Amino acid sequence: MADRRSAGLRSGAVAGPTLVPAGDQDDAANKRIEAFGERVGLTGVLGNLDRVAREVGTLGSAEGCGYAWDERDATTKQWWPQGLTTTAEAGPATAARLGGPVVFAAWYAKRRWRGGEGAVRLAVLDLRDERLPRYSHVLLVEPYRSVWSRRWRHRDVAVHAGGLVWVDDRLLVADTRDGFRVFDTRDVVAVPPGTRAARGCPYLLPQRGRWRASTIPGVRPMRWSFASRDRTELGGDWLIAGEYAASGTGARIVRLPLEPLLAGEPAESVEVVTPAIRSMQGAARVGGRYWVSASRGSRRRGHLWHGGPGEAFAKFEQALPIGPEDVSYDVDRRCLWTQTEHPGHRFVLCVPLPPVG
Repeated sequence: MADRRSAGLRSGAVAGPTLVPAGDQDDAANKRIEAFGERVGLTGVLGNLDRVAREVGTLGSAEGCGYAWDERDATTKQWWPQGLTTTAEAGPATAARLGGPVVFAAWYAKRRWRGGEGAVRLAVLDLRDERLPRYSHVLLVEPYRSVWSRRWRHRDVAVHAGGLVWVDDRLLVADTRDGFRVFDTRDVVAVPPGTRAARGCPYLLPQRGRWRASTIPGVRPMRWSFASRDRTELGGDWLIAGEYAASGTGARIVRLPLEPLLAGEPAESVEVVTPAIRSMQGAARVGGRYWVSASRGSRRRGHLWHGGPGEAFAKFEQALPIGPEDVSYDVDRRCLWTQTEHPGHRFVLCVPLPPVG
């Protein structure tokens, strides 16, 4: 049973951020990406996966399905799992075209000195045959023109990647301080064997553009910590994003319309909620109400919260495993996909939504 002793929530009246798209589908982006080699796209990755996952339980209080990475990825302390999205979020046309469920799971690399984020890779997890889950890594890169040679080169995308959103062929990657980096899954390029610049990944995915964030004077800038897509309302398509705060104080969840952003136009927040939830890691909006994952360190199971604008959020104690991160809603299974981050406790999970009264 849910615990409703949590603090309340404010909504609506608080001003929220605006996102402004820049250059994600123009001809210049095509020329930059062509400089890195022949595109193989997402279908090319799925046809040549080099790692094997295994099926496990959900490791939480609800029944569902789960998958574990291979031993190298399960224990590494260089790469840490964060954002997640699936074909269920991308839409039925994408799932039909690919022939079944696929998961994108983001990992960020910790810098060996100075701290912070050094790079991002995507684990492309193929669940079309759930008896044999396989995956491969794709390194996200940002093109730039060399001052000396005038040739196009690439640098690592140094963000935390706490949120992923999949819309048709577009992939949005949360940039904590700036909004979103924009990629196109058709742009994946195979890396020639022996190339060191790919951090051990067999594929590159060059960035196409950005959706930059802005706020009105006097409003604290948004931290874009996690994200998801809401397609559960008839005629609505929404981007959901939120910010992490260990204390929960002032941390916001915002909702913005996706249609203008996909058309290259700015979009303003239409809803801002500020639940007093410690360590929010992900949020999905289902039928006008929010489901929020919250972590509790490296040894205790996470909580799942549920509520809507203007009401207290209900807490489902320890409904999630240790270290839950970003969430993505699967309308067909009526579950939340998430992944967990700590070495030795790293899984991709589909957790059914608990009943609410």
